[in-house]
Amino acid sequence: MEMMPDEEYNILAALQALDTLDESESRAFAEKLKESAELKNELAAFEAAIAAIAYTAPPVPVAPELKNRLFQRIAELPIVTSPTENNTPSLIVRSNDVKWKSYGVPGMSIGKLYIDKKKREITCLMRLEPGVKFPLHRHAGSEEVFVLEGDLIVEGEVCHQGDYIRSVPSSIHSPITEGGCLLLIKSSTNNEMLV
Repeated sequence: MEMMPDEEYNILAALQALDTLDESESRAFAEKLKESAELKNELAAFEAAIAAIAYTAPPVPVAPELKNRLFQRIAELPIVTSPTENNTPSLIVRSNDVKWKSYGVPGMSIGKLYIDKKKREITCLMRLEPGVKFPLHRHAGSEEVFVLEGDLIVEGEVCHQGDYIRSVPSSIHSPITEGGCLLLIKSSTNNEMLV
């Protein structure tokens, strides 16, 4: 059965959500996305599904003997320092280069700035449109939020531009914005969505 062009764009939506399109495919998809509300909804559905995957997998216990062997091997490794480590250039992300993506909740988008895979932490910008409520979630680690624009209501406290919020590990909340906001966030990639 020959694939219709719309079916091809639906496949591209899934690949875009997985961030696996090459540059030319991404450009073609972006053009089609501008003219199709249905395709935007399809992309948002794929992004929501992908965002939920990490929160649905049960934790897998590691066998104690495996952990012990691993720690033993790490302890035996020589400590090597590179003279260029301290000369690594700073990461600079220009505001025009931030790639905004739907976060899987209508009216919420995320612009990733940096992901530390070793620490399982993300630093990002998050934009919430007026009236958006962030899903109820539990923090796996400390979370830091700096309000760049607008308002964010956290645990009954209204925070405005310039305010800083730090949530401790295992804390649970569901912030909301009345007028919309732009946030700078540093958080764990292991947070657990509770809804």
